[in-house]
Parts: sequence; structure tokens; C-alpha cells
Amino acid sequence: MKIRHWIVLAAGLLLFPTALWAQTVVLVHGFQSSGMDWRKQGVTPVLQQYGWVDGGNVVLTSQGVYNPTNPKERSERIFYTVELPRRTPIRLQAEWLERDLQYIYAQRQEPLTLVGHSAGGLVARDWLVSANSVPVDTLITIATPHVGTPSATIASLATDTPMGFFAEMMGMGKWSADAENLYDDMRPEKPGRFLYWLNHQPHPAIRYVSVIRDNQLRPDKFDFVVPTYSQDMNNTFALHGKSERWTDKGSHFLGIPDGYVLARILAR
Repeated sequence: MKIRHWIVLAAGLLLFPTALWAQTVVLVHGFQSSGMDWRKQGVTPVLQQYGWVDGGNVVLTSQGVYNPTNPKERSERIFYTVELPRRTPIRLQAEWLERDLQYIYAQRQEPLTLVGHSAGGLVARDWLVSANSVPVDTLITIATPHVGTPSATIASLATDTPMGFFAEMMGMGKWSADAENLYDDMRPEKPGRFLYWLNHQPHPAIRYVSVIRDNQLRPDKFDFVVPTYSQDMNNTFALHGKSERWTDKGSHFLGIPDGYVLARILAR
């Protein structure tokens, strides 16, 4: 964390002692998803059962960052979702995330916890190594392809071919050319590719948590989008041995169990 972040945080704690116990979580959606899906798929309702407050869905518009909810009272535990251009390259999404996090931090003045699902975990990591302009104390990723996924390779090769059908079968959604660069970003890492670059960048000394789908014994629930190995940040060069490892039994996509796993992680 940068020195100026600690100075701002220390000043905030002197002015607002209750911030010592506050938590602000930012939920970053994945490919073919949206900020509202955290609510629709039952994740945030579970968090609300544990006392978390819904801070709203933050959207970047031509007039600036907008949050229709905009809570008036300060809550000790609050989560926000963000709306990113989900079919664009990881770097562009990280630039949008930068604006959203600046907005949220201005409201809260405390370190943020980032939670990214699938490609959203890569967006959050890219932001950490390329911008990191506000204090963050934790990164939690759920079913994220940290070392890539063969599904992205299939999708990236599917231009105007029958392979597009298999890309959809693998959970990559309906193929279209506007997502081709995003597919390339998620291809298995090797020199010259985005993930190789990302996985060899210095990462800040914060808490890292990998939530991994572990369903080898349940073929009907197996994550066919991202291999189990790739979901563990410990398997990256930069974060080897630095990430907590949590497993659950869900499919690749978000669901109610993710709310309970997040509640447990955030309570520690």
C-alpha cells in the first residue's frame, strides 16, 4: 500500500473512530455478467442476512460515476457492485474499475475489499498492479482463470466457424468479434500473452483469497469453464504461497452458496 494511503487512512481513523470496525466490499462481475447478477443469483441477499448493507450498483456514464442507491447513512458493513464493459479487454475494464473505486473510496475513506468473479478477478488483479490508487486490504477471487482457460482458446478461434457452438457449450457465451480481445486475455499463460505479464508483476502485500470450485466427484456440477488448477492464485508466479485457498461445490456461475462462503471469509 502506498504511503499516502496510510496517511489518509490514519487521518480518517482519528476523525471517524468507528471506521476501525467498518468494512467496504466491492463486487466485480465477470464475463457475460453484470453488477446486478450478484443480487439476482442470490449472493448479496445472503450477505444481507449477515448484516451487510446494499450500497447500490455503481455505473460509469458520460456524465461521470452514478449510483442510484447512494446510501445516506454510514454503515459498518456495506457492499457495492460495479457495472463494467464486460466484453472488452481486461485492461479497459480495469480503467473503468479505477473510476468506480475512486468514487466508492470517496464515500467511505477506508480500505476496500475487492471480490471478483471469473474474469472480474483478473480485472481486479490488473487494477492492483497497474493503478492501485486507493487503499485495498483484501482481494477475493471466485472461479477466476488466473493461469488461463482452454475455453478462451476455443472462443478466440471461433470466428465465423462452427467452433462458436462449442464456445457456447463451454460457457463462454454467444461468440462475437467484440469480445475477441477479452478471450485472448484469458488464454493459458505463456510469454507474450496478457496472463504471463500479469502473473509476473509485483503484487501489493494484502490478503489474497482464492475461492475454488472443487467438484471432481460431481460431473453435473463441474466447472467446465475454468480448470480447478487455474482458479488458485498460488499457481501464479507472483502470488505463489500467498493466497488462502477456499473450496466450494458450486458450478462456475454465481449462486447462493457463494454468499455463505463470502460471509465466512469476510468474518475472519
